[in-house]
Amino acid sequence: MLYLKSFEIINQRIQEIPKNYFQLINQYVLNQKFWFNNNFLNLNQFNNYYYVQENQCQIISCNLKELHIYKIQQFQFLNKKEYKIIIIMIIEIFQYKIIQKALYYNYLRILIIMADDRSVSLHTPLVIEDTPSKVVFQTKRNKANIISKLFFGWVYDTLRIASTVTLENEMIEDLEHKEQSQQIYDHFLTLFQEHKDEQNGLIKALFKSSKTQCVIIFFVMLLAISAQLCNPLLIKQVIDYLIETDKKIETGILLICGIVLARFISVICAAHSMSLIRSVGYDWMTVISMALLGKSMNVSFTSNKQHSSGQVLNYMQVDAMKLQWLGWYLSQVLLMPIQLGVSFYMMFSFIGVSFLGGTGVIILTALFNIYVGKKMIQYQTVFMKDKDKRTKCANEIFQQIKFIKVNAFEEFFRNKLEQLRNQEIKTLRVRFFISCLNILSIWLSPMLILNATFAIFVSIGNDLTPSKTFAIISLFQMLQQPLLFLPMALNALIEANISLRRIQNFLLTEERMMDCIEYYNIPTAIEIYNGTFYWQLKDDEKKEQQPPQQQQIQQNTNVNVSDSSIDTAVTTQPKTQVLPRLQNINIVIPKGQFVAIVGDVGSGKSSLLQAMLGEMLYKEIKPQVILNGTTAYVSQKAWIQNATVKDNIIFGFPFDQVKYDDAIRYSCLKDDLKILVNGDQTMIGEKGVNLSGGQKARITLARAVYSSSDIYLLDDPISAVDVHVGKAIIHDCLNGYLKDKTRILVTHALNYCQFTDYVYLMEAGQIVEQGTFQEIKKSERFNLIYSKFYKDVNQQESEDIQEVVDTKVLKLEKKQSLMQQTQAVKDKVDELMLLEDRKEGNINKEVLFQYVKLNGGYLFFAFLNVMMVLWIACYIGSSLWMAHWTQVSDQNQKNDVETTFSLSYGVLAFLRSWILVLQSSKSATKLHNKMVSCLIYAPLCQFFERVPLGRILNRFTKDQNVLDTELHWTLNWMLVQVYLLFANTFLNVFTSSYYVVIPIILYFLLAWKIQRLYMKASRELYRLESISKSPILSYFTESIMGITVVRAFQRQEQVMHKHALNQDINRKIFLEQIATNAWFSQVLGLSSFMVNITALIFCIFYSNENPAFAGLLMTYASTLDSNISSTVQCLGSMENSMISFERCVAYTKIQPERGYEKTVERCQNNLPIEDLRIENWPKTGSIEYKDYSVQYRENLPPALKNLTIQIKSKEKIGVVGRTGAGKSTITLSLLRILEAMKGQIFIDGVDISTLSLAQLRESITMILQDATIFDGTIRDNIDPLKEQNRLRNQ
Repeated sequence: MLYLKSFEIINQRIQEIPKNYFQLINQYVLNQKFWFNNNFLNLNQFNNYYYVQENQCQIISCNLKELHIYKIQQFQFLNKKEYKIIIIMIIEIFQYKIIQKALYYNYLRILIIMADDRSVSLHTPLVIEDTPSKVVFQTKRNKANIISKLFFGWVYDTLRIASTVTLENEMIEDLEHKEQSQQIYDHFLTLFQEHKDEQNGLIKALFKSSKTQCVIIFFVMLLAISAQLCNPLLIKQVIDYLIETDKKIETGILLICGIVLARFISVICAAHSMSLIRSVGYDWMTVISMALLGKSMNVSFTSNKQHSSGQVLNYMQVDAMKLQWLGWYLSQVLLMPIQLGVSFYMMFSFIGVSFLGGTGVIILTALFNIYVGKKMIQYQTVFMKDKDKRTKCANEIFQQIKFIKVNAFEEFFRNKLEQLRNQEIKTLRVRFFISCLNILSIWLSPMLILNATFAIFVSIGNDLTPSKTFAIISLFQMLQQPLLFLPMALNALIEANISLRRIQNFLLTEERMMDCIEYYNIPTAIEIYNGTFYWQLKDDEKKEQQPPQQQQIQQNTNVNVSDSSIDTAVTTQPKTQVLPRLQNINIVIPKGQFVAIVGDVGSGKSSLLQAMLGEMLYKEIKPQVILNGTTAYVSQKAWIQNATVKDNIIFGFPFDQVKYDDAIRYSCLKDDLKILVNGDQTMIGEKGVNLSGGQKARITLARAVYSSSDIYLLDDPISAVDVHVGKAIIHDCLNGYLKDKTRILVTHALNYCQFTDYVYLMEAGQIVEQGTFQEIKKSERFNLIYSKFYKDVNQQESEDIQEVVDTKVLKLEKKQSLMQQTQAVKDKVDELMLLEDRKEGNINKEVLFQYVKLNGGYLFFAFLNVMMVLWIACYIGSSLWMAHWTQVSDQNQKNDVETTFSLSYGVLAFLRSWILVLQSSKSATKLHNKMVSCLIYAPLCQFFERVPLGRILNRFTKDQNVLDTELHWTLNWMLVQVYLLFANTFLNVFTSSYYVVIPIILYFLLAWKIQRLYMKASRELYRLESISKSPILSYFTESIMGITVVRAFQRQEQVMHKHALNQDINRKIFLEQIATNAWFSQVLGLSSFMVNITALIFCIFYSNENPAFAGLLMTYASTLDSNISSTVQCLGSMENSMISFERCVAYTKIQPERGYEKTVERCQNNLPIEDLRIENWPKTGSIEYKDYSVQYRENLPPALKNLTIQIKSKEKIGVVGRTGAGKSTITLSLLRILEAMKGQIFIDGVDISTLSLAQLRESITMILQDATIFDGTIRDNIDPLKEQNRLRNQ
């Protein structure tokens, strides 16, 4: 842990180090003097410096040697810890980012040994020279001594820092090498390969990967249960001791020590078991996430229709999340038979066969719970399907938000999403009603079991004694907690089983048919023989190619989960004959040849490139595709990462400045970088939102050029760039810089074929003509396509030949054009991509008031508290009556009072829970709909282009799930614990003395102080953990969308590594979070001994009057500390859950587009939208820009400045200009996507700023640069609003 004090010392003293000792590192590694800035070191500064050229390694090695010598001479003023921090930070430079060379391994080893307390010799290398692996060092939790590990003392540093400053990611210690996601995943993958052909291979592999932890968890929990089972025996011994006339003080002291020891073991084991369980659960989530992405690297989502990319995202977000608590629920189910068996034996020893009366009630309760559990499974399956639909719809809406806005489709898609939400919440309410029946069973069954047991015991002529009565009550109280969790545990296990089957089904799905792709060193570059390829096979053909185990899994999944979202489009489509997309492809492309593939739209040109990359399927006759060398692929739709320009171009390859400069130059990006404020360090927004279509295409081309591949597959990149840029790319890049490479260009620009060596003409998936350009241009088919794309062929050919424009004039015009380009791309990372909104400190009172208001206001909470008072009165009355009943002379009288209390107790618990569920589901839907209305009407440039999609979806998945399924249960349980605390306190005081209140108050104050210390850290860790999830989802989604490009460049390992790093950031925060939780629960449990010991001393040494009251005191005093602990923990859990509510509320305050303010207000109040429109507008369509200026965001220069143009009715206008000149800005302004800084736009004489946005955008049709396709039929995409159906019905 990097202490703040250490930071200050190093910041101050590092100034004294001569700069020449770090000059070479600054020059070749960081290119900036980061050692001397105020922040000292920010690891994010390394992100853009991946590699060092080979000839620079020796220089850096010598520099490290100088640093080592300097330490010996001058670093004596730094203590060992401070020096270790410096050394670890230096090692971070070499850990991942730079190619490690044997030349400086020795110096690294010297530095590590000097920094590591454990190292004693220079002869044992800590870095293996054969493998450039990560430097291994121990974390503080692994270096901690046995006492610190036992009591989680090592986590106190985090708590102390959080109490003084706001926690940040950098303040949390990194993971050890063996704890990192990649290492855990590699271990799991080996085990999964062994068991993947078995029925439950995934489950077996998960448990084997954490076998040691699972065994430890089982024995720790078994020890905790054993300690708990001692409590009834000790209570019986205490009451028997009180009845004795001749008491020995030594016996009383031993009883107190025994109870305290049992409690101590229980507290320690409970904290450690929970910490281990959550750690293992997160490990399983991590490996599943890694496995899903790893499998995606080998699955073509275009040809594999069983699993869409949206479904895989759901597997990662929804299904994998269910594994977090799988270990906890599984342990409850496995240990339940042991608890029941020992408890029944103890009851038999106490009251003989009378315990069978209670057993009968247990059996009836079990049968009821089995029925309820089946219903829960049924509705949980439907609920998962509904959740998948809503999540998929939200993902689709916000991915295509630009298309929705320019067509004014917001209301339609808002209603669509709200309808899916209504269906989801309808299913959820039914499921929660069944859960409330479980609650009725949970609270009612222990009371009925006690009544039945005691009634039979008394009816057969036995007398109840306080020792037997309260020992049995203690037993049932002990069993009540696992019985409480048993239905939830069974339900969670069922959910997890369904999710694991869904995941395993995907992990075993067919992969790309790469067996037809061969790599040989042959004289040619590409050879394809018998090439008949498909995008989709029929179901029976797919099943024949699947292994039998996967077929069985699919059958079981479809049987057990009939309503699950596993039901794919393939299973619902009619079984029609599937025709091949490519037929009889036989081509041979020599090395270094420039080949053009041309043809009409839909002729199979792009499919041919996909077949070369192994993305397509084949049937019985296996085609043969031979590739000689590495491939680079430029897709038709540019795939851009949310990273810097430089990172997008380098794409993880070793950095070479010469190659990089060439890639920039020959992809015509040099001038574009000049207008970016940070040059190639400019951060590109998600999907390249701050780049034009031409810039995105050229960045993807630069990526291919930089890769120095042998074969270049270019899917029409020329179509997205200007004509003169296209010519430059053809002449200077493809026929210049890459002239010795094999280039395959798919293009509609047939005039460029004259510059190629060979041309293939495709039609209906077949090659119908081939030859040189001179040969193929004589073809009638070629001329037909040529005339279709170019109406004036002679004019186009003359333009291609004419190259008489003076170069200097072109450069001058180009420079002037660049100076006038839009400044929208001039954004730094912090200016472009908005940082995740993160609150600090306590939950704002305004948020709490909003929660109360949204949940029915103060009146509802007053009614809820009345219900709680009645419920707790039944609890107290039942306890006091039981104590009274054991003292009456005639115990054969009917126990009607106890039965009444018991029935009322259970029914009130059911009603309270059901009312709270109804209100909470209603409020969660309100908040969801408010978020939808605010988001869908939010401004495009100011919000959607600056906020990653993963961050938005995080609100609709994780945070919304907390509101739907966790927050109201947390509130319910918190109320239960608070009222139980008051009730048990009253019972303790009533049965003993008012002096017992003193240690209770002291303990509560101490617990509150501990809770405040804990909550400062827990709250910030929760926020950091939520924020760190967004990059995981964003990068996962981004990688899935560009999976073909990743595979073409063979960067799968790089993508997996980056995903693992994102997981590690989240993982280290999560591990710190569960450690603080364990510390908190353990400290509360141990400090509660002051209450236990006080009650025990009073009971044993001062309570002689009423043994029944003594038994009551012993029973409830033993639970009082856990009541206080649970109350404080519930308050913390409630506050943490409120963070999700707080995050969702933040998205209900997004400023809408100008003109949509009243619309959003009416939507949030569930009022119909009023849209004031001008009748009979527009009429002629004349447009006038009058002194119009516009900017993309505040603090940016104008994108259009003083524009004045007039377009008459029915005129056809062409807008031309270089990339970024402002062409798209004109159209965005016309639709008021961008609002005017000054000036006006008139359409038919009406100022568009006075119009309704809906009327304006509905009246203008805009075809976007990037094609937009929704999931559905062709008809759904042509008529998304179902207007044709409406007209037919009319």
